[in-house]
Amino acid sequence: MSLTELPEIPGGWTSQTINLGPRSIQLTLPAVPDDFLDDPNVLKASRESDYMPYWAYLWPASTAMARLILSESWPEGTRALEIGCGVGLTGVAGLAAGLDLTFSDYDSTSVESAQRNAALNGFSSAAGVVLDWRKIASAGLPPFDVIIGCEVVYELGNHALVLDVLDQLMKDDGVCWIGDPGRHQCPGFCKLALSRGYKITLRDSDGQEVPLRDGQLDLQMNVFRLLVLTKATAT
Repeated sequence: MSLTELPEIPGGWTSQTINLGPRSIQLTLPAVPDDFLDDPNVLKASRESDYMPYWAYLWPASTAMARLILSESWPEGTRALEIGCGVGLTGVAGLAAGLDLTFSDYDSTSVESAQRNAALNGFSSAAGVVLDWRKIASAGLPPFDVIIGCEVVYELGNHALVLDVLDQLMKDDGVCWIGDPGRHQCPGFCKLALSRGYKITLRDSDGQEVPLRDGQLDLQMNVFRLLVLTKATAT
């Protein structure tokens, strides 16, 4: 796959290899993500719908989460949805781990980029869908066994929307993995999730469960945590 097959973007594209231990993942991603912030089309979309090109960045928690996904033993045939897929690092790790994974983002260029990166790593038939969390039903998606998202709770305004996705697109006995680098908004998301009937356990970057501290979830600032959410109704 050559860079000439990719759409023109501010700052152009570059290539990067991410070492995940047992496997390396090749990525093609925006070379200068900040250049999007001055692009007239991005500025117009931002004025009209609060759009921000978050997909263009390789976020800090994505490598740690990709390692955890790759090291997990997923049951054969597990159907997964990645929300806010960005350039697809964690989703490609999921494909490499055996998940039947669908990429999703509200930016079509993100979805196309993730699918191209999947193909670059040997997964040419990976599915992708444009998904607006404010219009979930319009995507026509069935419930999934697993939903993954990396750094998707950095804005308070997205907390309820992420949980709406889980309400509608995660099976009752399913699981959601959310990777967070210890941003200050994460405790608020956990509080809201608990109030909406979700159970939460935490894992560290090595995959070990993090025990409660003084009866509370241990959400230290600037420390990676994997949030594992299940529905309280699950048996």
